[in-house]
Amino acid sequence: MFIPQRTEASIAAEKAGHGTYAVDWATADDRIRLCKGIVTDTNQQMDPERLSVLKAVYEENLGEEPVLIRAKLLERLLLTKKLFLDENPVVGTLTSIRCGLYAYPEWSCDWIKDEMDMAKICSLGEIVIPDDTKELMMGVYKQWKGHTVRDTADANYKSLYGVDPRPYINSGMLYDVMNVSLGSGCANYNMILTKGARGVLADVERSMAALKHESGDYRKLAFLQGIKIVLEAFIKWAHRYADLCEETAAAETDPKKKAELLETAAICRWVPENPARNFREAIQSYWFAHLLVEIEQMGCANSPGRFGQFMYPFYKKDIEEGRITRDEANKLTCFLFIRHTELGTYSGMAHQKALSGHTGQTIGLGGLTPDGKDASNDYEMVIMEVQARMQNIQPTLALWYTPMMDQAYLMKAVDVVRTGCGQPQFMNTAIGVARNLLHFGPDGVTIEEARNVANFGCVASGVAEAGSYIAGEDAICAAKFVELALYDGWDPTTKKQLGPKTGEANDFTTYEELYEAVRRQIKAGMLVQRRHSNLSTAAHEKIVPSIFRSALHDGCIETGMTEEAGGHKYPQGMAILSTVVDAGNALHAIKELVFDKKLFTIARLREALEANWVGYEDMQKMCLDVPKYGNDDPESDAYVQRLFDDFKDIYTECGPNYFGKNCYLDAYSLSFHNLYGSIMNAFPNGRKKGVAFTDGSVSAMPGTDTEGPTALIKSAAQAVDTTWYVSNHFNMKFLPSALEGARGARNLIDLIKTYFDWGGSHIQFNCVSRETLVDAKEHPQNHKELVVRVAGFSAYFTRLDGGVQDEIIKRTEYK
Repeated sequence: MFIPQRTEASIAAEKAGHGTYAVDWATADDRIRLCKGIVTDTNQQMDPERLSVLKAVYEENLGEEPVLIRAKLLERLLLTKKLFLDENPVVGTLTSIRCGLYAYPEWSCDWIKDEMDMAKICSLGEIVIPDDTKELMMGVYKQWKGHTVRDTADANYKSLYGVDPRPYINSGMLYDVMNVSLGSGCANYNMILTKGARGVLADVERSMAALKHESGDYRKLAFLQGIKIVLEAFIKWAHRYADLCEETAAAETDPKKKAELLETAAICRWVPENPARNFREAIQSYWFAHLLVEIEQMGCANSPGRFGQFMYPFYKKDIEEGRITRDEANKLTCFLFIRHTELGTYSGMAHQKALSGHTGQTIGLGGLTPDGKDASNDYEMVIMEVQARMQNIQPTLALWYTPMMDQAYLMKAVDVVRTGCGQPQFMNTAIGVARNLLHFGPDGVTIEEARNVANFGCVASGVAEAGSYIAGEDAICAAKFVELALYDGWDPTTKKQLGPKTGEANDFTTYEELYEAVRRQIKAGMLVQRRHSNLSTAAHEKIVPSIFRSALHDGCIETGMTEEAGGHKYPQGMAILSTVVDAGNALHAIKELVFDKKLFTIARLREALEANWVGYEDMQKMCLDVPKYGNDDPESDAYVQRLFDDFKDIYTECGPNYFGKNCYLDAYSLSFHNLYGSIMNAFPNGRKKGVAFTDGSVSAMPGTDTEGPTALIKSAAQAVDTTWYVSNHFNMKFLPSALEGARGARNLIDLIKTYFDWGGSHIQFNCVSRETLVDAKEHPQNHKELVVRVAGFSAYFTRLDGGVQDEIIKRTEYK
């Protein structure tokens, strides 16, 4: 593990109790508590300023190249948005109000009209929309209806294939992830820290000079011009904060506050325009860059990536030169993490159910250096200490485990888990590197690049700074294909024939006939998914190309192409696949009860499902009693394994994605298991209508893993090809008493190591009792800061949808 050297300057700073920064450290703890309290106590409000700018810029620039319109939109917003200062020395907020939200109707705007007067909730609670903002939102809705990403993709699908794709989504088969702003990936923040915006502008100039003005170069020129517009605005935006700090300092009578404000002004005057020279400048420069990525398209999965790695040189230098103490670095990171938590997003109720308001700002810890050594460092220990103290829902932490890690580093991670915040999630670095080599080998990825693995959002991974899942394809519900096979392709939710006619299931005489029908439904559904996803990606490129995000992804400036056009070095596509465990358990129940024991027919089963098991409780019990996945039972686990293998093969057969690249599945739930559960009927695994499906991808159906944690991790490690799949998602829940003391910590570390040795790629833990969760649901006012692990993210339990709350409560507790 990398640790700063003890120097005379660092020892002197430790003895003095402070470094040389002008931050008022004496009041820092109180200010941290105040800022955190404001976040948890303030309802989020929809800020209209972006909508006003959006409406005006598009009216003024009709017919202009989309990349230039998007650049001018961002420029206008940065130069006119209202700025304010608060108690946080890390300056910069998403909107003009505390805990404010921006709307992004360019992706989809139907929710504005359909849900205007409905209650709205995001990660920090209820969303307030003033009446004058509602009026503006309706005006923007009229401007954008028929022109959004969603509308364009749907219209093109109808034109090409003669059918409306909406029923496939309304049925719960698919969810069009790209109808909301997202940005799954890790921007190259280190580029801003080490080059500064001026250095990036020089790269843009070189790329422009290299253009040959041949076919296609005009679009490249427009994109590069757009980057110049945005980077100049980026610099001016920071200078506006410098001006505000100086103006505020001029009126300040407290000498410590004045000194802090003037130092902050000097920092904003220097970065992000120029390379950061110290830790405080690096923190502020990073935050400006990350915040602008979010302002451009606030959504889920803009991850900081390996934040502890690119910040460590600045931390090390400041510690060794006595400029900052370790405790002060901790406090400054607390302030930064509060800024991350303030960020929120909302794009409609379906989006809320699917994502739980999650913003996916995942920091990867540990992992490997380019030459294959353990990369963990002391600043990452500070980051874990900050999370243990703050209990923030964002940013969320992911520890990329290697066998070389120091035991003290792993014990620090267990200390964070013990707090109950569900962090860090643990990732298998060996799997992540192998996955990068498999996925990007055809594009020439080097072993050094492959080792630079990081989370893109929640649990999916890729090459940090050089790739992204900007093509987040339509999410897939495995359980739906079992349901369609039972109904000969007819959907009981939409009352439409969505799948091919695969035969009256009641006439099947063998289980294999039914399974072949399931496979045929999957094939048909995957073809719909691929076609609609490619059209959605095309609409992204045409309507909402990212300018600043693209500039911060390796390859885009060099190729003169946005991320949405595949300009980054390793363009990626993925589709979130969930409910496979439910589908496997259901198929096992059908085989055993219908085909093997012949206790009832498919027709009788359909009656029970349509009745939500009412009057058929004996059949529901039979279905629940059939052995389930997650107990190291090869027969039960085989149903899940077979489905994962078949989804892999069928998805591959669908051909390349919009970028002409191989596309992979993301075995993960986010909160899609709750969304699909709210849509679909009762299910043959014993689940009732409206109840959330199983979380994760290899987690056990809540309450059915009865053989202990070792049996569960063995089932999970064997369920899915973790190298081919973009991710693997595995939740476990322990009582706090199970992790007490050194023995409890060692047991957890041994469990993680064993799971990874068996081939697992991801595991995460809730450490909270069922009683606490039940009381929090009944008395939310007493538990407003209770944080739990949902999927690849943590959330305030009392702000979650009731379906997700119930699913977490039902998860098996290990003692």
